[in-house]
Amino acid sequence: MSILRVEGLVKKYGRKTALSGITCEFSTGINAFLGPNGAGKTTIMNCISGVIPKTGGNVYLDGQDVFKMGKDYRRRLSYQFQSQPFYPGYTAHDYLEMSGLLKGLPKELIGSEIQRVLELVNLSDNINEKIRSFSGGMKQRLAIAQTIMGSPEILIFDEPSAGLDPFEREQFKRIMMELKDSSVIIISTHIVSDIDTICDRLVVLNKGSVIANDCPESLCKRIEGLIWSIPREELSMIPLRQVYFEDTNAKTVSENRPTPNAVQSPPTLNDLYFCGQLRQDIFTGGDTA
Repeated sequence: MSILRVEGLVKKYGRKTALSGITCEFSTGINAFLGPNGAGKTTIMNCISGVIPKTGGNVYLDGQDVFKMGKDYRRRLSYQFQSQPFYPGYTAHDYLEMSGLLKGLPKELIGSEIQRVLELVNLSDNINEKIRSFSGGMKQRLAIAQTIMGSPEILIFDEPSAGLDPFEREQFKRIMMELKDSSVIIISTHIVSDIDTICDRLVVLNKGSVIANDCPESLCKRIEGLIWSIPREELSMIPLRQVYFEDTNAKTVSENRPTPNAVQSPPTLNDLYFCGQLRQDIFTGGDTA
């Protein structure tokens, strides 16, 4: 089992602090960052992968400083950017062939690997089409295919479901489940349904800090008894800024019954997300290592 550990990671842009001493650990399996836009998810991933320089802190893979590992670390890592760059005039085959060569895959295996990953993302029929003709969702699937080529040891996905329809999102989950036994998978998202049934470890972020870090089951236990469903007719009895909606339910976070007919609700990962934004104090003193 591989372990990627981040210790005291700091990133500053002038006077602005984007990351405030992030410490967390990722092991073989599916790990996820959950937080709103601007929480620091992309910045952490860019620092972990070496895309941008860190201001402070360290990143280790199985005890080795990744920035001293150099090319050996980069060969073991693959990163899907939030906005993946493409060459519009390339076909899907050309793009993946180039990616395979850059990854150092044996030339004689690249053809079969291209077929494998395109089949996984349902683009086999588009192998010889120019990328300029692809829809946004097709480009996103091609980016996923490029990322998983060669089954790297460390897979990083930044908002991988952007532009995907519901069926394609479920297919992405299936792909992750197939790879989780052999790769450290890190997924950044603010869409809870991307990771609600597949995540092994969850890091909840807000404003550049880790506010919770544990397996989803343990984190959900920490908010048991705090999640309430509010009848529609009683919504006016509490400030709307304290209310969020899940499917057809209006919900809030409270130690006590917030309205006369409010009903306690079993916590979900969606509730965890909103606890992280509405009531960070709930996680104070929790595991952030």
